[in-house]
Amino acid sequence: MPLPSLEINQARWNRLLLKSYWAVLIISVLLECSFLLVTQLPAGEFIPSYIVRPTAIMAFIVVLAEIGVRYLPKHHDYVLITSATFLTVTITAIHSSLEYLLFFLFFPIMISIFYFQYKKLLFAIFNTVISLLFLHAFNSDIHQRVSYVGVLTMASILLVYSGIAFGVLARGRELLKHLHTSYESNQELLVRTILMDKLAKTDALTDTYNHMAYHEFTDHLVVQADNDRISLYLAVMDIDNFKKVNDTYGHKAGDEVLRSVASIARSKAGINDIVARYGGEEFVLLFTEKSFQDAFDLAEEIRQAIAATSHEAIHGLNVTVSIGLNAYSPGMGKEVLFQGADAALYDAKHSGKNRTALAASVYNNSNFKA
Repeated sequence: MPLPSLEINQARWNRLLLKSYWAVLIISVLLECSFLLVTQLPAGEFIPSYIVRPTAIMAFIVVLAEIGVRYLPKHHDYVLITSATFLTVTITAIHSSLEYLLFFLFFPIMISIFYFQYKKLLFAIFNTVISLLFLHAFNSDIHQRVSYVGVLTMASILLVYSGIAFGVLARGRELLKHLHTSYESNQELLVRTILMDKLAKTDALTDTYNHMAYHEFTDHLVVQADNDRISLYLAVMDIDNFKKVNDTYGHKAGDEVLRSVASIARSKAGINDIVARYGGEEFVLLFTEKSFQDAFDLAEEIRQAIAATSHEAIHGLNVTVSIGLNAYSPGMGKEVLFQGADAALYDAKHSGKNRTALAASVYNNSNFKA
């Protein structure tokens, strides 16, 4: 079964192999032209037999390989191995007087190694054996020059090279398997690290960020706000009369209310906003990339949505929240930012609850309309 990673950049490698075929064709033509200078055959006989005919045959084979790779992408490997076989047979048959060219028959085996698949290597070995037997049986020059002992010797050398090729494939696949295992282990470790990080920063009950995560995010956002890179607003939200909910309906019902309130806040917050449980029934919301008016409107939208939601856990009754909102100004620091929002929450609680109050530092902002 082929490893998935072996298909990486396959199109590029196919192109490189096809270029090597064209290179073989060009080198063959150049060598034939050089032989023309030393051959004893007349040019009228040498050129058609050793230059024009083999060049035409090999060009035809390479063009077919180009077409096969393009239109038979699922069988590109077999197309290239088969094309390499035909090229070697053509070159060896044309120059049958050069016995050493028989070693060129190993070319398909070398091509098959690129695919790191045993079945492709076996296919190439089969092609090479058939090619050797075919040339010895039907090419008179090779039949006369190469004895059966020579064929046996070639077969033995073929066996040795095939064994080396199998060894190369086995070693390569072993390394790929090791890399694959290492990659999977690293991926699992990365996923586990992400999950652990998420768990460490998430409140288990409400699925919002927890107190620790709030401080981490605030530290980072304050630095950005101090450099005038972002606008930053903090809303501190507290569920009104939550102790009465717990005392009347039990802590399990209170937990359901907390989950519902948190879910509404998360659903209304923007993708760049942060909702965290600060503690007990108190939540904090960090708004970024908004105007103060937009931050106030969003806080109001969350408050109104919570007030309009009934809860089965407390017999279909509603709960309300009070919110204190503060705007960050450069140099303020996160503690002052929180103190201002918390003081505004105190004002909201003591002026009727179920409302959003503004911190004193922004209450008289002429650009804001509550």
